[in-house]
This record gives sequence, C-alpha cells and structure tokens, in this order.
Amino acid sequence: MAGLGLPFDVLAQSRPSWRPALQLYTVRDALDADLEGTLRRVADIGYREVELAGLPGVTAHAMRASLQRCKLEAPSMHASYDRLRYDFASLLEEARVLGANYLVCPSVDAGERRTAGDWRNVCRTLNGIGRAVRSHGLALAYHNHDFEFVPFDDGSTPFRLLMTETDPREVKLELDVYWVAKAGLDPVQCLKEGGDRIVLVHLKDLAADGSTAEVGSGVLDMERIVRAALAAGARHLFVEQDDSTNPLASIGASFRFLEHLPADLRPRLGP
Repeated sequence: MAGLGLPFDVLAQSRPSWRPALQLYTVRDALDADLEGTLRRVADIGYREVELAGLPGVTAHAMRASLQRCKLEAPSMHASYDRLRYDFASLLEEARVLGANYLVCPSVDAGERRTAGDWRNVCRTLNGIGRAVRSHGLALAYHNHDFEFVPFDDGSTPFRLLMTETDPREVKLELDVYWVAKAGLDPVQCLKEGGDRIVLVHLKDLAADGSTAEVGSGVLDMERIVRAALAAGARHLFVEQDDSTNPLASIGASFRFLEHLPADLRPRLGP
C-alpha cells in the first residue's frame, strides 16, 4: 500500500474502532476507598470505557454522575444470575441510568451447575432472560471461567452446551481469555470458533505461576488475541486483572501495552 502513495491518514482509517476499556473489578478496593478519585485515575491513564462489576456502595445515578465527570462511559455491566432472574426490573433501570447496552451474567452458583441437565436448565433460563433483555433494546452475554470447559461423563462441556442450547440472538458471550487458557485451551482458537457470538472480551494475561498478570507481561500472545477478538467482531475489549499488589500501576502497564500495539490493532485513544 505504501507503493500506492496513500497518505498515512488514509491508512489509519482501517484501524479498528474500539476504545481502551477496563473492568472495574480490577480496582475494586480503590473504588471502595475513593470512588471518584479512582475513576479519575483510570481516565487519566487513558481508559475511556469501563465495565461495572456492581455498584461500589452508591446509587446508579451517583455512579453515572461520577463517570460523566471523569468522561468515562459504561457500555457493559455485570449482573448476577439471581438478579437477572429475580430483580429484573430494577436491573433494567440501573442499566438505563448508567447507559449500559450489555448485561453480563458473570457466573452461575456451583449448586445450580453440577450436571449437564443443570446446564440445560441454565441455558433455557438464559434464553428467556435474553429475550426479555433484547425486548428492551439491550443484549445479554455470559462470561466464562474455566469450569465451563470441564467435560461431563458423556464428553459434553458446559461451554458447548451454552453454544448449542442457547439462541445466538438472545445469549451472547463475553470471553475471558485467561480462563480459557487456564482450562488448557487456545484463546485465539476459541475466539475464531465463537465468531459473532463473542461481543465482549476480557483481556486478562496469564502469569507463569498461573495468576493474573498485566496485559502483555504474561505467557499469552495478547497481540494475536486482540487481532482475533476484533476479527470476531467483539465490540468492547476490557482489561482485567483479578489481583495485583498495586492495581492502578498494573492497569497503567496494561494500557501502555495497548497503545503500543500495531497501528491496525491499537485502540482509539481520542474522544
């Protein structure tokens, strides 16, 4: 393309339109201690979007006001399986206030997912919730851990059941690449096979000792993962690190990795 004499700004138009984003669970303790100060630090580092893992002791209206003052948007929020089933109306109102387009079921309690039959019940429930969510103009997604890839005696896995027994229109996926790798699978292959079911991704790196690490500092090929996620059509890619001795320093290191990705992959850093 360089031989065609195309200017750089034309080439830059092919860059993906995604913005640097953070799952706020990473900085949960700091949020509890100083909500707005922490959000401001997140924004100052360069993040432009966040995903909520719950409200840190404030109302949805107060959280929205803090996010707006820090020029952060929250396109996605986690909502427990119980709240999705039994507190749906108030959950929708929180999403409306916060401006979230995605409701993510982060897990299912162990007592409700022991067998393949249990998972088929979960799938039926998620289908019904997904229809209700979609009727309100939002989308439901399910977030994986590693246990969804452990096979039952018949060879099926919870993840395969989720893929085959939920309606692709009603139940999308938020793929956590760390947990895929912890299960012994290739996150890139999983992204390719998931295709357009995968609308959200957690960029979480795997340290040599099995813990979570700053993006780009672990054993996962995060550049290939980002490329595969964007090729699959993921709308939002959230940095996440479950544990860190200095979470704010860690998210800064992860952000620096993102801004040094190849030009055709790096997130849009402007407004």
